[in-house]
Amino acid sequence: MKKTLLITGIFAIATIAGCATSGAKYKNEAVAYALSTEAELRALVSACDRVSGPASAEAREADREWWRRNATMMQAADYGFIRELESFADSRREESLVLFTMNAGYALDQQMQESVAKRLDTRNPERVCLQELASFRAGDRDLSRNARHYSELVALSTEARVDQNALRSSRAPASANRDFGRSFYQTEAALAAVGCRQPQIAMLKNDWPTEVYEAQCQDTTYQLVRCEWNRCEVF
Repeated sequence: MKKTLLITGIFAIATIAGCATSGAKYKNEAVAYALSTEAELRALVSACDRVSGPASAEAREADREWWRRNATMMQAADYGFIRELESFADSRREESLVLFTMNAGYALDQQMQESVAKRLDTRNPERVCLQELASFRAGDRDLSRNARHYSELVALSTEARVDQNALRSSRAPASANRDFGRSFYQTEAALAAVGCRQPQIAMLKNDWPTEVYEAQCQDTTYQLVRCEWNRCEVF
């Protein structure tokens, strides 16, 4: 059953990722639109941060400004995503939901990272970064730009204030020291970026959208990783 859930989750997010650009169908296209837009921004911020000083500065500002305007709608999209997954959850509900979302987030991240890498494969990646990030920073890529999807997200936001069950379920597993969570794969990537090899990872805090992990690296050093909305940093 678990294997079937994981495969279905990956398939669903592949449909989500294509929905905003290729017209692929998903039950709630507004959710797909929000999640894929945020994942694209996250991939741009990560890639452009390594391109140059100006690109890095623009990435941080674009990320801050976009989230300031779109955080409420992202919470609504998260609610809608978890609500749709409930039909797939079996008796091991907490585990199955978190595995769904963990693999879904990873699949979407991989697709967006590949897309961004192709766009930056040019003689002047800084120019591409500055242009695309400026679009996010100025509001051109705000979720409100698509009137139909935005109205659906507003409706989800209103519903989420009444029914918090789906949001609470997205925080599973509740116990500490479990070795996975919704940001598990992003945690692995953050650790690899600072040279932590073959880490043994355990969750310390699970209060989605915030997660905190500890990791023991191959050289026996310890690292702490803090994630928020799948954005993970070693600290």
